[in-house]
Amino acid sequence: MPISGELYRQLGRASAGAVSVVATFEQDSDAIVGLTISSYVTLSYEPPLVMYAIQRHTASYSPMVTCRSFGISLLAAGQSDIARHFAKPRRERGTQMPFDTGAHVRVPLIPQALAQVECVTNEVFMSGDHAIVVGLVEAARTIEGEPLLYFGRQYGIFAPFPGR
Repeated sequence: MPISGELYRQLGRASAGAVSVVATFEQDSDAIVGLTISSYVTLSYEPPLVMYAIQRHTASYSPMVTCRSFGISLLAAGQSDIARHFAKPRRERGTQMPFDTGAHVRVPLIPQALAQVECVTNEVFMSGDHAIVVGLVEAARTIEGEPLLYFGRQYGIFAPFPGR
């Protein structure tokens, strides 16, 4: 018998994750649609694939799973306001935010993010109450800095152990 939904949510709160924004241009209106995620996964090196999951009942679900391309921006420690903005339960969240546009794939990217990843949607499949979106990485950039982390319903930063 599977565990309860409440126990599963507690399990999720016990996991720390780097915070990213996944965004795309909506096909019909060209509006920016995106969401905050607490993890994306580097899935394969050859070919370079990444994946993230999106819950079916979120407002941005339909445009995110039908898009041809998407950008992932790994947020820096000082970008918690951006993470909060894209965590709001609205479909179009990008109208008040500045964005970079991908150099190789036309996708919205957060300026000054630690990493910007330009992806072409490779595969979408359903698992439980989520869709898993797999992207082929066409381009990526990184800058130096500290990541924004999420743990126990709070944003924070990484603190290394003393003496390391």
